[in-house]
Amino acid sequence: MATKRRVSPERYDRAYLLSENTEGFQEFSQGSLSFVKKQQLDTLELGPGVSLLEVGFGRGEFLYHCARLGARVSAIDYSEAALEIGKQTLADFPDADLRVADCKDLPFETNSFDRVYSGDVLEHQDLEDGAVMLREMYRVVRPGGFMLVHTSPNTIFTRYVLPIAKPYLKRIDPESVRALEAHMKVNESVHVHEYNLLSLRKVVRIAGLEDAELWIDRDILRSAQHRHTRNLSQRPLVRLAAHLGRFRAARFLLGNDLYVKCRKLAGAAPLTDSRGRAVATPPLP
Repeated sequence: MATKRRVSPERYDRAYLLSENTEGFQEFSQGSLSFVKKQQLDTLELGPGVSLLEVGFGRGEFLYHCARLGARVSAIDYSEAALEIGKQTLADFPDADLRVADCKDLPFETNSFDRVYSGDVLEHQDLEDGAVMLREMYRVVRPGGFMLVHTSPNTIFTRYVLPIAKPYLKRIDPESVRALEAHMKVNESVHVHEYNLLSLRKVVRIAGLEDAELWIDRDILRSAQHRHTRNLSQRPLVRLAAHLGRFRAARFLLGNDLYVKCRKLAGAAPLTDSRGRAVATPPLP
């Protein structure tokens, strides 16, 4: 039997978290959120008193902005370094509940939170562990609430489209391409299972999230507000590709922000998992 690949928590040290290897570091350094994270914040529909759990909080800046909106925030991360940095980031919110824990075994009761969110964590698990993570997130959502998951990149783009487009992109903006290649090299060491829309549907199906919504964001170039797209978006051919984002087929090929959203219906009849905790999805095969 093949050995299951899991990344050690020590890999997610301060050097990793406080670098461009993680989404939004530049914005974090400036006290703001990246364009992608701002979109996710809007999607969560937070307000005063809404309870939120973030699965994989990293530096804690997303949680900080949730708390500023009045949300009651809790979060877990795999990394001790994340806990240290996160406590500094959330210093103005001493009631924030930050813990070191595994996303596959959340240390919270069933039906605990109005919102459960995870950004750029799913791809750090293999397919089976990813399904367990999704189930755990769903378990702790309150009836009437929902979970939101973001994952990137899209393997259709990185494996098939990018190799074809790269010679052109290198001619028009070699610096951006070098930065992207360096980032992808780092990802090879920590991304255990990257997704496209089809494989994302598969892990959602394994997790038993029958009513989940899946989509790829139509803003393919992230409104030219990302370090990998800012300069490239000035080129006419690249801008043309961005306009194609309104078409589903183009997003399937070119989009790199994939989402899962699943609402837990009020009154859903719970089942129990192997530890006797109530869940509302079928057990994993």
